[in-house]
Amino acid sequence: MSSPALAISRYFWIVCVGYAMDLGSYVAMTNLGVHLYVAYLASFAVGCTSNVLLLRRFFAAGRHPLAKDIALSMASNGVVIVLAMGLYGALMHLAGLHHVVAKVLSNGVSFLVNYRVRRSWF
Repeated sequence: MSSPALAISRYFWIVCVGYAMDLGSYVAMTNLGVHLYVAYLASFAVGCTSNVLLLRRFFAAGRHPLAKDIALSMASNGVVIVLAMGLYGALMHLAGLHHVVAKVLSNGVSFLVNYRVRRSWF
């Protein structure tokens, strides 16, 4: 495996752990009756923070102090999450997909975009 392929593979597995925390918190909140879009945003914050901590520990030390890294990640991922939420809504309302399936698919798209952003800027 080439070095870029190894890097994206390592990134993928680390982010999967953070994503499990994101998805788990989303499912828990929706089961508790939290509105779908509120749960989507709250679980985004859980997942983003988890990913920053995991990526700094196991992928790259980070170019910025932790608080700044989390803030920058929230900001950059926040731009992507707007696009992902549009896809999420479209998948649910236009394609008729279950909200959990729509979240998984929309987060998959955001994974690819966030990977490029993180490699380039963080």
